[in-house]
Amino acid sequence: MQGQVNNGLEPVLALALLDNYGATVQTNFVIDTGFTGEETLPQGIIDRLRLQRSDQMELILADGTIRIVEIYIARLQWCGMAKAVNIVSMESEPLIGMALLSGSNLSIDALPGGMVTITDLSGGRHDPPVGSPSLP
Repeated sequence: MQGQVNNGLEPVLALALLDNYGATVQTNFVIDTGFTGEETLPQGIIDRLRLQRSDQMELILADGTIRIVEIYIARLQWCGMAKAVNIVSMESEPLIGMALLSGSNLSIDALPGGMVTITDLSGGRHDPPVGSPSLP
């Protein structure tokens, strides 16, 4: 899978998310290696995808702020396979975290327009999401 570094030096990857009726919605995600969960999405995109709420959790943000957030389950295309993931509802740009990258190699050419490459190291074996994502 390949993406591109934006002008703000953020690695960006477009992923196909599947709604509850099988329609695909293409969404750009910033890769955030400081986020230990799988993905975040703004509530508007979650509502458009008609995702089912699965849980609620307390999240500690990088600035120390504590938030109660809603968790949803979504399906997406990851390394050529459909994968179920935990989505944290956050009013920020969509993020990919380390839990989704687990079992992958991430390579970033860190300059505007640079290539972002994710290679599957798991041999196509992807575990279903377990528990709720968290931030350190």
